[in-house]
Amino acid sequence: MPVDWHILAMTLRNRRRYTAAELGQLAGLTERTVRYYVQEHLIDAPDGRGRGAHYDDRHLGQLRRVRLLQSTGLDHAAIRRHSAETRELLAKRGLSSMKAEHAWTNFNAQAAALYSRARSRELPTVDLVTRIGIAKGIELLVDRAIRVPSPTKLVQVVDAVCSAFGVRTEGKQE
Repeated sequence: MPVDWHILAMTLRNRRRYTAAELGQLAGLTERTVRYYVQEHLIDAPDGRGRGAHYDDRHLGQLRRVRLLQSTGLDHAAIRRHSAETRELLAKRGLSSMKAEHAWTNFNAQAAALYSRARSRELPTVDLVTRIGIAKGIELLVDRAIRVPSPTKLVQVVDAVCSAFGVRTEGKQE
């Protein structure tokens, strides 16, 4: 994947450095939680080692993403899968994960508002059924957990329903 040196240089020049405590404070978390998220592989490890270890805006974006995904009900394993799938999709499309992290940091508040609105609405249920047309305006819906009867028995059901409603069967001509 080609490197966009201009963006990389601007990003490195404008990058802020944070301690774990500062990063936690910016994200509304404790320093311990930041370290725990690193241990759980929910965010990247700090850059550097020992006393020189530091976090940057990329980590802040990752923390915000984790918090947002947690608010939608995802557990740590699901968040790790989501992150891996996102990185894989970006790589397949030749997109920079650095750009994605930068965009995530900048647009996180808007995304959180959208997720919040979406979560507040009750989601429709989806059921898989077999739909059998009996007559105009009359259908029989059979849940997928129930085995559909044989064609002979279905004809009996259709005839009984049509008789009860006083209508003709869709396929019959009288």
